[in-house]
Amino acid sequence: MSKVSVMGTLECQEGKAREMEAVLTAMVEAARGEPGVEIYSYHRGEENSFWFFALMTDAESMQNHGQSAAMKTAMEAFGPLMAGPPQMTTTTPIAAIGLDL
Repeated sequence: MSKVSVMGTLECQEGKAREMEAVLTAMVEAARGEPGVEIYSYHRGEENSFWFFALMTDAESMQNHGQSAAMKTAMEAFGPLMAGPPQMTTTTPIAAIGLDL
């Protein structure tokens, strides 16, 4: 089985960046207990932009991601802060330093 990575960007509404940081932090905490989640991270870019990177053990872990009650609650707060839909891409990692592939 191959590991699955997800990378993406998102923009929050003007003036909502601090609120978005709190929501993304809650999403990371909610993902902490999900089986197969190896890395789940958000990063702040310029102004209202954020970047996302996740590494999952396999495709099944990716499919099951977000199904916990904690993650669903965290995701409900995410949508109203968005300036538009997130741009996410699912990939298969092939080489990396610091990741057990």
